[in-house]
Amino acid sequence: MSSKLNVLLIGAGGVGTIVAYGIDFVGKSNLSIVVRRDYERVKDKGYSIDSVDYGSLSGWKPQKIYSDIDAAADSRTPYNFVVVCTKNLADIVKMEDLVEPVITPEITSIVLMQNGFDLGRPFFTKYPKNVVISGVSHIGSHNHNGSIVQTQNDKSLISYFDNPNLEKSLQEAETKKFISIYSNEKNNCTYFPDAKWYRYRKLVYNATLNTVCALTGVDTGRLELSGGLESLSIPAMHEVIAIAKADDVELPGDVINAVVHSDDGDWFEPSMRVDVKKGNLLELEVILGNLLRVADELQVDAPILTVLYNLLKVVQFRLKESQGMFKLPEKRHVKDKIYK
Repeated sequence: MSSKLNVLLIGAGGVGTIVAYGIDFVGKSNLSIVVRRDYERVKDKGYSIDSVDYGSLSGWKPQKIYSDIDAAADSRTPYNFVVVCTKNLADIVKMEDLVEPVITPEITSIVLMQNGFDLGRPFFTKYPKNVVISGVSHIGSHNHNGSIVQTQNDKSLISYFDNPNLEKSLQEAETKKFISIYSNEKNNCTYFPDAKWYRYRKLVYNATLNTVCALTGVDTGRLELSGGLESLSIPAMHEVIAIAKADDVELPGDVINAVVHSDDGDWFEPSMRVDVKKGNLLELEVILGNLLRVADELQVDAPILTVLYNLLKVVQFRLKESQGMFKLPEKRHVKDKIYK
């Protein structure tokens, strides 16, 4: 019987495939992946990978490839780690429900290699005795029909979402166990002790620059030149910092300056702006929705973030309609509601 850990990775796109290859490269696990869009091609020919970390590879496949999560569950494999690398579209599908068929209570550690804030909370409710690990990946990698091009090194910060039902020592041990099957001499995968702090730090950018650029259709350079940086994004950054402080997270005093200068020299289009341009759905709830729910619980006013959220909900509605997720009635229903 193999002593290797069983790992299932869900979402083998640009980032997910590099994460999967990194795990396979270490060789300490039996790796399976769920591939939806490119399943037939990957099953037959494997992945073509052009990687700044690993070089050029042809025909790479993990041990097992599944077309969906139910197929992975049908194998009756008790997974030690389920690694989720999909976009987190909580208003479309709940991640905690999506992975349910492959989660073994008290056994499976769930690794969320995803954007967003406060991702662990719904998992603590549904899986109170399972460890939930935070993975923040800084990587440039894209998937074109099973051909992966990685242009920026894989730098991952791995923590755990603090599950109040479990001992911290257990959560830390499971997190470091995951790092041991993923970290190798080609990537930069390290333990970071405070998931909440780091995800608040990312929100100073994502909840303010990412969102405003998505709404206005400009890059961060044009946002600065137009005056929108100082009139909208920086005041919104102060709101993020205030919510963090009320949540016992003290961000660095120079965090706004560091975030604003992070795109110096580039006419950079943040990811949410790119998604709107491509007609892709937005990770709105996990970036702004969760943050505003915490702000409400802590009684912190966030008027600018609230306006950005409500405007982007309208954009998300348009994107859903364009993808055929619902159909408008031929005749608009007239409500008898009286507006004041």
